[in-house]
Amino acid sequence: MINHMSNLTNAERCTWEIIQENYDNIPKLSISDLSNLAHVSISTVNRTVRKKGFSGYGEFRYSVREKKLPDRTGFSREFLEAIAKNEEELLQTIYSISATDVEAAVKLIDEAEEILLFARGLTINVANELLRKLQLFHKSVSLYDDPQQMLYYTRFVKEHQLVIALSLSGENAEINIPLKQVNRQLGNILALTTNQDSELVRLSDVCLIGYKSRLEINHFDLDVHSRLPLFILGRVLIDGYSIYQKNND
Repeated sequence: MINHMSNLTNAERCTWEIIQENYDNIPKLSISDLSNLAHVSISTVNRTVRKKGFSGYGEFRYSVREKKLPDRTGFSREFLEAIAKNEEELLQTIYSISATDVEAAVKLIDEAEEILLFARGLTINVANELLRKLQLFHKSVSLYDDPQQMLYYTRFVKEHQLVIALSLSGENAEINIPLKQVNRQLGNILALTTNQDSELVRLSDVCLIGYKSRLEINHFDLDVHSRLPLFILGRVLIDGYSIYQKNND
């Protein structure tokens, strides 16, 4: 999984920290003002926000200006901003879910004789929940989080077998490389991700796409990004399958 903080250079990392410290003032700061404040070049500011998913400083500045905080009393502004980010991921993920894609995903699950779940890092927690819930429907399900195991077991994937791949970025080679083998062997792939333009989406038969907030503070050189969008997609998927099963009993 891509760690956006570790992708930043030292100058870009410092720029992002300055942005976080002066978040309230961003709508009032021109790119020149911010570059002077951070003691970096204008191009460094632009590179920093582009690596965070924005087209440039103008789009980033506009998104900050337009972002409305929840109307809740008793919380600091910083905490309200944290609530808003989670609220944004929750609502935008729900709004982005396609009923057609959910129906297609449910049919893949129903027709699958065997299901393999692929996940890495903290996304394993989402996969574990899917594993346990699919087993309640008496589906044959296994979970693999080791790249070598993924490579090994995809050698045996055939038609009527389904791989459900979970990845925030959709660009994890340790997951995507084994999926290419699944494609060659005519197995089915269902993706849960937040990146519509990722390699994972291109490799998959059906995709459920969530929304990942582009403004997230990460103080660690580790992948500890929120998996909330993936949990929501997993919940919708299981709810959809439960309804499908009930209607076909």
